[in-house]
Amino acid sequence: MKDKWLLLSVSSLIIVSSWLVFSPGNNSIQISNESVSDMWHFIALGDSRQQFGYWDDELQHYSQDNKTNPIRRAIINSIIEDNPNLEFIVHTGDMVCSGGEQDDWDRYFEDIENATKNNVTFYYAVGNHERYTYALGPGFWGPPDENFTTYLTNVELPGNERYYSFNYKDQIHFIIVNTEENWDHGFDITSDQETWIINDLENNSLDFIVAVFHRPCYSVRDSGRVWDANQVRNVLEPIFLQYGVDLVFSGHDHYYYRTIRNGITYITTGGAGAELALNNDLSEWQEGDVFYSEYHYCNVTVTEAEGNLTMTIDTLIFNETTKSTYLVDSCMVRPSTTITTTTEPTTTTTEVLTTTTGIPTITTKEPPTTTIDIPTTTTTEIETSTSLNAIPNPLILLILGLIVIIICKKGSKG
Repeated sequence: MKDKWLLLSVSSLIIVSSWLVFSPGNNSIQISNESVSDMWHFIALGDSRQQFGYWDDELQHYSQDNKTNPIRRAIINSIIEDNPNLEFIVHTGDMVCSGGEQDDWDRYFEDIENATKNNVTFYYAVGNHERYTYALGPGFWGPPDENFTTYLTNVELPGNERYYSFNYKDQIHFIIVNTEENWDHGFDITSDQETWIINDLENNSLDFIVAVFHRPCYSVRDSGRVWDANQVRNVLEPIFLQYGVDLVFSGHDHYYYRTIRNGITYITTGGAGAELALNNDLSEWQEGDVFYSEYHYCNVTVTEAEGNLTMTIDTLIFNETTKSTYLVDSCMVRPSTTITTTTEPTTTTTEVLTTTTGIPTITTKEPPTTTIDIPTTTTTEIETSTSLNAIPNPLILLILGLIVIIICKKGSKG
């Protein structure tokens, strides 16, 4: 009889435990697809044009004209493979080498076909090479296409497509500026575009503003590029300061460069396929700037928690041999406030070399197998209802188990 009641006790405990754990009622453990904070991400990159190669006198064009760019293709493939929840790609310009040649555009779309097959949206800024028609010789092109005819044939963008803006998720206002319009050895911005920029920013209601354009406001490439940057900065930076622009992505210089000036974070991302450049003019370098002459792209994650927006920009260097990426720089930007940190993988040897100007030049020795896992756009949280007396489940089990045993013992005595 004892064995009978012991078996009944154990069976009762199993039944009660199963009910508590698996019941679909208020005491169930529920898995929610909603994250603690809203999270999404996009990619920023630039200067993916074909590399020049050498000038062919017989054919009268560069050896790499009208050809695919294997580095460009590999970077796009890496982005698509590693970022299944990618929202869009921002391109800072110079998609192709000669913007007036349709063959160049055809090769570009061949190289990014993995992105287009996955319905990834591209937002483009016009680069100087989109304005070039065809090559005449080393460093020389035919008359510039001031109307960007071939460029406009190959893109689908908001507004007039030469400059435009858009809001994303009612969180961030993106404004894409055209630094190539009316460029003649300087940024002679048209009154139409300048008026449009001011009106656009005046009518913007979002706190977080990101500007995108080709020629940067700050350069360390060479004296000519520093002069160009001053031309752009003199026109755009006063407007950005007046209307609270928080972050700027540019290209043109073929490297990664990050600097903070007057509270604005400026990032030059020009390493998506064109020949890489060095920092040969450090006259405007300041302490805290970050520089890498490597192929790369920026993976940008936007999070919102309790109404506060944060943009985390992770810069990933791309190894063209192993087709892998590794993190070299990370910074966080918030509306009207910028917090920055620099992150390097522990397996990377970083050397800080001092030039004759006393300004550090950063070089890296790349780890061959280091990769970065990009977080998905959703997280999982455990939601437990407290409607059943707010008692922890293990304690409920113990109490109910003891009650069952007592009842069973009484039954055995009877």
